[in-house]
Amino acid sequence: MSKRFFLSFLTVFLLLLSMTGVSAGDTVLSLNSGSGSAPFFISGEPTLIINGFDLNSIGINRPAVIDRVSISVQTPVPGTPIDLVIYEDGNGGSPSDATLVGTTQVTINTAGTFTAVLPTPITVTQPVIWVGFYLPVNFVFSADTSGTSVLTWWAWTPGGRFDLNRLSSASILGPSDGSAPVNVNLGGKARITLEITGAGGTTVVGTPAVNADVNTSALTGYPACSNLLYDSADEMVSYQDQINLHCTQITQVYQAPPVPAGYTLRGNVYDVIAFKTGGVVPNRFSVRITHCIRPAAEDIDRAVFAVAYSQPRVWTVLDSARVGDLICAEIRYPGNMAYFIR
Repeated sequence: MSKRFFLSFLTVFLLLLSMTGVSAGDTVLSLNSGSGSAPFFISGEPTLIINGFDLNSIGINRPAVIDRVSISVQTPVPGTPIDLVIYEDGNGGSPSDATLVGTTQVTINTAGTFTAVLPTPITVTQPVIWVGFYLPVNFVFSADTSGTSVLTWWAWTPGGRFDLNRLSSASILGPSDGSAPVNVNLGGKARITLEITGAGGTTVVGTPAVNADVNTSALTGYPACSNLLYDSADEMVSYQDQINLHCTQITQVYQAPPVPAGYTLRGNVYDVIAFKTGGVVPNRFSVRITHCIRPAAEDIDRAVFAVAYSQPRVWTVLDSARVGDLICAEIRYPGNMAYFIR
């Protein structure tokens, strides 16, 4: 069977890094690295599209928990059940010997970014995971047209379905780099991402990326918290002004969570809470709210944003974006906020 595909380039605005830390999952894992996109068409029979992630190289401690998976959709097949699958792999390389650890059925009815919230979060213990969707005929998904294609794999059996419990049962299984047996070159990676929480609550990440093109006009400072700002558009537009954010500064060191190993706390520790209509205090933002901290000038090249939430509170160091003299991150949970250097 030959897989038909067609190309058209789209413009995608990237606000932060392709791997952005926020919580439950605390970290969004993505293979994407560029703005060009190409639609790819499923023809002939249902086809599994999966992305591979090496948790060791990203610094995700295990056991880790996955609770959301997303895919960029060009053309859906409304009403058709689709299997979302998660495999774990102890040795990397080919996923032919990977173990299925989670699956759920979803339906995708509209174009755009589809996010599946797993009814039961999936725990993974192995260093490599493979995550994706068993897509129906006529479905069109998007691929990032930059970088290598060796981490997006296709699997299908001509004329029918194969056993998702055993990837080796697929007649065709291979990477999407143009090589046999798949013979499809994505020229990049499928736009499939996931949200994951590592053990211990602390995700170690790299130095902040510099992003000078972000519009900061919607950033609003907290009156009682110097140097901490949030995106008021997230409050007024995404939440339709149905949420109110408040911040206080923690003045006693013992009130803040312990500093994670290898990091140095710099500046103030803040405590952010939120109220919805009727005084309800959400423990998770349904829409991520961008927050930024203005670090000391000597720290800007090493500063990373961190949050601590739940009980007991443990710092999660987020992958951060440098925007001018600010360090910014997308926040899923209210709680303590600060910046660290290492």
